[in-house]
Amino acid sequence: MSFINDAVSFMGDPGGWGNSLLGSVSKSLGLDNNAQVDSAIASLDDIRALAERTGQTNRNLYDTYMQRMQGMYGDNASKYSDAVSRLAEAIDNRGDFEFSGNVDDYLDPAREQRVSAAMSAINNSAAAGGNRFSSNYLDKVAAKQQALASEEWRSAYDRMMRERSQQLQEWQSGQQKINNLGTLANIYGQDRSQLSDAIGNYYSTVANQNNADLETMSDVMQNKANVNMGRSTGIGALLKGGGNLVGSLFA
Repeated sequence: MSFINDAVSFMGDPGGWGNSLLGSVSKSLGLDNNAQVDSAIASLDDIRALAERTGQTNRNLYDTYMQRMQGMYGDNASKYSDAVSRLAEAIDNRGDFEFSGNVDDYLDPAREQRVSAAMSAINNSAAAGGNRFSSNYLDKVAAKQQALASEEWRSAYDRMMRERSQQLQEWQSGQQKINNLGTLANIYGQDRSQLSDAIGNYYSTVANQNNADLETMSDVMQNKANVNMGRSTGIGALLKGGGNLVGSLFA
């Protein structure tokens, strides 16, 4: 019964029947490696899929890294330019400490009244004693005037130094502000540098990943081509192709 079916198949398609018959013979002889080639190609497809998944996982890690770097350094880095501008402005406006005060500017306007009152007291005392024009009287007047002048000058000097000290303190406070601005600018600059390095690393790593993905794809495609070229030739192909010849003999 099987022979009759084969005969019917042969009469209907002698070439195909021949190919089918000789293809079976080829497989039986181990001369047909299509199954192995197809399996190798499937493995290469699996490798490619795994490489693509790994590449995407890596990209997600790179993105997470960049987001963390932005969170750590981005805010301060964005303040760097403004901090440098404020520092430069503060330095320009600071200048060197100068104090133009003079002791005469701090003498008490009421000193003349005090001198006059002191002289009146001496005059009254001398007049009462009848020795207003004695040398002793003149010595007392001179001594009193000198003492008063010294006291007034010392008081004026003290006032001047207090004001100078206050102005110096204000100037030093401005200097401290400049120092603080400089410190902030330095911190912001360091964070800006860290972020810049992170951005450079990010783009470099992503580029390397892209190149690795491209190389993997190229390798897979090349290996597929090589595997396909390794399909059985020679006797196996002759046997498979011989079905057409067999069929033609009976056509």
